[in-house]
Amino acid sequence: RYERHANNILQVTRHLNAFANTNARNTLFTLSEAMGVAQHHDAVSGTEKQEVAFDYAQRLSEGLQAAAGIINQAYAKLLPKDSQSPPIQFQFLCQLSNISQCLGIEGQERFTVTLWNPLIHQVTQHIRVPVRTDYTVRDPTGETLFTELVPVSQAVQNIPGRTSLTQKQIIFKATLPALGFNTYYFEKKPDQEKNEKSAVKITHNEECTLKNQHLRVDFDDQGNLHQIVNLDKNTGVQFKSQGFYWYQGFAGNNSRPEFQASGAYIFRPLASDPQPVSTTRSITCIKSESVQTAIVT
Repeated sequence: RYERHANNILQVTRHLNAFANTNARNTLFTLSEAMGVAQHHDAVSGTEKQEVAFDYAQRLSEGLQAAAGIINQAYAKLLPKDSQSPPIQFQFLCQLSNISQCLGIEGQERFTVTLWNPLIHQVTQHIRVPVRTDYTVRDPTGETLFTELVPVSQAVQNIPGRTSLTQKQIIFKATLPALGFNTYYFEKKPDQEKNEKSAVKITHNEECTLKNQHLRVDFDDQGNLHQIVNLDKNTGVQFKSQGFYWYQGFAGNNSRPEFQASGAYIFRPLASDPQPVSTTRSITCIKSESVQTAIVT
């Protein structure tokens, strides 16, 4: 995931460097070089030794730090609308947004989120921003957007290394122009506005159905995927069972061929039958007006 994320930032930074004419190609080479090294098949698949994995991560981290500087230079040119605009505040990347963590905005009364679209066509997506409380969100024209406050799942909150105290996330729909950006403005809601009744419905260990105008996905009360139905064609696919399994590796000492240990390039399980990762699981179903989510843990 880290490598894909770094590549996304690399391509976006190249766009911004060109559009803003910042002439920072040499600075960007730090990330370009790190991405070149990380194209090795062990880096992509994760089959390298742990010390090597740390080295790849350090190279990418240093490259991303350099890219963040270029992004700030570019936005300093692109964000102001005229010569009277106030100075642009420092921009930073929320690189742990995949675990609902962005420490730089936690507890802030106001902050902005700038989204860049690297595609050559307009896109519309639901954006999730981790927050501690509710905010009013405005688009670039000043119009207040419809938002919903949904919980961060307990499984995400318990991820090792996650230091954020955030237990909620704001969801809103953003429309971004082709090869362009929009800035969204967040302002903390007064206490009297936070008591509005939420339309978010949450169930635990009950049957869950996710549905839009094209598809319906059914889960049973134990988190098993039951069926997927194509509503346009009135056809479906049913599933009998599914799960995650693992093989215990043979712990040899490599002293002789018959004692070769399972490891890199050698798949030698201790037994032919895999073991289930877990014999029990639970499902949490979250439904709001904007999105529907099933979290199986």
